[in-house]
Parts: sequence; structure tokens; C-alpha cells
Amino acid sequence: MKSTPDLPVYPPQRLRTLSLGTRWPSAVFVPQIAVLALLVSWLLAPAALEHLMYLPLLVSTVLFGIPHGALDHRVPGRMGWAWGRRPRLVRLYLLGYALLAAATLGGWRLAPDAVYWGFLLVSLLHWGQGDLHHLEAVQGRGRAGPWSAPLTLLARGSLPILLPLLVFPDWFARLAAGLHRVFGVPVPSGPLLSGPVTAALAAALVVLLLAYVADTLVSSRAVLQELGETGMLLAVFALVPAPLSIGLYFSLWHAWRHLGRLLTLPAGPQAGAASVRRLALDLLPITVIALGMLAALYVWAAPRVQGTETFAALYLALIAALTLPHALLVALMDLPALRVAGD
Repeated sequence: MKSTPDLPVYPPQRLRTLSLGTRWPSAVFVPQIAVLALLVSWLLAPAALEHLMYLPLLVSTVLFGIPHGALDHRVPGRMGWAWGRRPRLVRLYLLGYALLAAATLGGWRLAPDAVYWGFLLVSLLHWGQGDLHHLEAVQGRGRAGPWSAPLTLLARGSLPILLPLLVFPDWFARLAAGLHRVFGVPVPSGPLLSGPVTAALAAALVVLLLAYVADTLVSSRAVLQELGETGMLLAVFALVPAPLSIGLYFSLWHAWRHLGRLLTLPAGPQAGAASVRRLALDLLPITVIALGMLAALYVWAAPRVQGTETFAALYLALIAALTLPHALLVALMDLPALRVAGD
């Protein structure tokens, strides 16, 4: 079904191309190329990739993963928010950001199960929001009704979180156990999800994806492209083990697209013409601080870190602590009432 060019949008969106894609058009397709390459490689040589299961996740410590949130301290000012130009309010924002991250990190010790499921839920919503923004701002997706945006957000966010949770529950259980171990908390017994809960979530996911496809047929201006990449994501998360697929998605899909978005911020010292080199330099200080936090966590938990899997669990504990305030900030970036002219 072909969508009409005057498809209504709720609320109106201004479409524009990412600066990264303007400079190097092929860069816009790096996420799709990376995911497709992983899928094909897994189908052709799964044994070879089994030795690299955690490599994409570990590489994300310095490449795209941690850095994609390392500009959060400057985003309010570059978005043009009034309070983002007031030093006292910015300091309060940074304090709140740090306290929220610290509280999440401490939660692994006090209530690891609640933090674990909260992390998965926040990741689902945050990654879905990232895809929703890209689809609307870059691919020209409209909104056939008020349900289109939340439906798209939930469906696209469920693919990298809920789908692998259902297909590879053992890996998620091992991750949960690893988090308990590195924080010195007793590991719970029994399966991560009961049979009835798994069945209910699987049924909900099927209904959600079918509704999303139906909405895409009437909301998208690039139906084949959107459904094509959705099908590719579905295949990779259903077939490729979770550590490998999620690790690559985090770095080369979600983080890559967010970094491209940072190049389009309407305020800042080089508004409208921000260079990749300038962005990299801006990201460096907070990235180094985050790596220092990871090193400190490792020194503290070293006696309980037993190999790559438990180190990955420790790293994800830090990512969870940084994800909550980062996700809240990105949610604010997408509130129409806070957008400035040109965004």
C-alpha cells in the first residue's frame, strides 16, 4: 500500500537529514549494513562467531556505546532550553543526573531484581524512542493517529529486548546471576520467567508487531524500507545469540543513530555545521570519566569477577546506571513543547 504525501502528522514534524548522512550518505545505512552482516555471518559461520560473543559489547566501552551519552551535560544548552543557559540550573541538573545514576548503581546491591527488570524496561522504551525519532526525522514517517507513535516505540523497542529475552532466556538468566555475583548478592533459584508469563509475553509481542505492521502501511512514507529493516531486526534477534546481537545493536544501531542526532543539535558553537572531529573531542572527557568509573567498579568487584561473562555483567551494571538519566534526557529532547525553532 502506498502512503499519500499529505499524510497527517500528530504533532507536526519537520523532516531533515542527519548531518552525518549529508557529509557521507552511506553513513546513514551503517546500522542496517552492520546488522545484515552479522545475520549473514551467523548463518554462514556460527562456530567462528561463538568465540566473539561478547566482543561487540566490550568494544562499546570506547566505541559508540559509552560515548553516545557523553554529551548529555551539554545537550540542554545546545538544545536552546532557557534553563540550559543558566549555570546554577545546569549544576542542579548535573547533580540530579549523577545522583540518579548513583542510586541505580547502589540499587544493584539493595534490590538487584527490581533494578534488572527496570533496566530492561527502560532500555526497551529508550531504544524504541530512538528508532521512532529516526523513522520520523529521517525516513519521513507520519502518524496516522495518536496511537502511531507509542505503537512504533513499543514495537521497535521490543525487538532488541523482549524478543531475545523470549528466544534466549538462558542468557538473560546467566546475566542476572552474574549481576548478583559481582555485587555479592545471593543468586536466586528457578527460571527467570515462568511458563505462563513467557507465553503471555510472546502472545503480546505477536499482537504488537502485527499492529505495528498495519500502522506502518498507513503511516510510513518509506514502507518497504521500514518493514525491511524491521524484518531484518526480527531475524537477527531471533537467530543470533543475545550477547552478540544486542552488543552490536547497542553500538552500531542505537548509539550510531544517536551520535548522528547530536550532530544536528540546533544550538552550540558550531550550530548547523558541527564536525565529527569536534563531536569526538566533546565526547572525550565524559567518556574517560565513565571508563574510570568502570575501572573503579572492577577494582571493587575483582574478587567476584570470574571471566568475560561476569565482567560483561559488571559493565552492564554501569550502563544501567547511566541509561536511566540519559533516557530521561532524550525523552525531554523529544517533547514538542521544549523544541526550539529549527529542531
